[in-house]
Amino acid sequence: MDQLSGVELRHLRYFALVAEAGTVTEAARRLRIAQPSLSQQIRTLERRIGTQLFRRLPQGMELTEAGRLLLDGVNRGLGELSSSISAARAEVPAVTVGVCRGVPQSVLAAAEHAITPDRRQRPAYQRVDSYLQRDLLLGASLAFGILRMPADTSGLRLRTVGNEPLGIVLHGRHSLADRPRLTWSDLHGQRLLWFPSERAPGYAAAVLKRLREHGWTPDTVPDDHGSHTLFRHRLIGDDALVALRTWSSSADDPDLVWRPVGPEPPHERLVLAAAAGTPWARHLAAEPGRTVA
Repeated sequence: MDQLSGVELRHLRYFALVAEAGTVTEAARRLRIAQPSLSQQIRTLERRIGTQLFRRLPQGMELTEAGRLLLDGVNRGLGELSSSISAARAEVPAVTVGVCRGVPQSVLAAAEHAITPDRRQRPAYQRVDSYLQRDLLLGASLAFGILRMPADTSGLRLRTVGNEPLGIVLHGRHSLADRPRLTWSDLHGQRLLWFPSERAPGYAAAVLKRLREHGWTPDTVPDDHGSHTLFRHRLIGDDALVALRTWSSSADDPDLVWRPVGPEPPHERLVLAAAAGTPWARHLAAEPGRTVA
């Protein structure tokens, strides 16, 4: 038989307070309930446990040995329950955020500021390519997404969290590395280390179109591993291979250099997205200095 059957938390709280107060009258006063009702609750607890917990004396209530054993357990249990409740209240719930590859830390910081302005929730990141995020957001598998534009964002609310010009990344001994700024004509004959376009087809098409407009139509070399170690390994030692990245996503590698290119370089625009009409979308309301699409 379940030893707790019929025993309610309020019975145990009342029991502990009567033991502390020494009289039912004083315990009832502290609880702000009628004395007969409290006496009935104590008798109910004794009946359900199956033993006498107090001796009723003229001067008040005295615990029996069974009562002392129960009080020890109740005090421990209530203390642990209180600690558990405090811990549960302090736990910050996670909110799922899809993140496309190559997002710099500055963009993650801007996204977190929008998602958790009061620190009442924490982001739980999942790597998700840009082209997959819309369906996952609309299907509620993700609360937020960070994706590259342009992309199909119908049904989504957006906030721009990053918008930087792309520059040229090359190894430090490359023949173009000593130039502080590059022109499009400098890149003739250079191959482009390029990610698989299907990950962000709108962005890839827009960038390659801009390169063609500037007279550079490079042969592309697939960078399909998603690893920075392999990315840099491909660039180091090859004087005919460069990459396109933003400065903030390329600044921490001492063996690679980033050079601005112009005129009119393509930009990488990253947006924080949520499905319109959801509670998450209110986090994307306009702020000074922010762009809402």
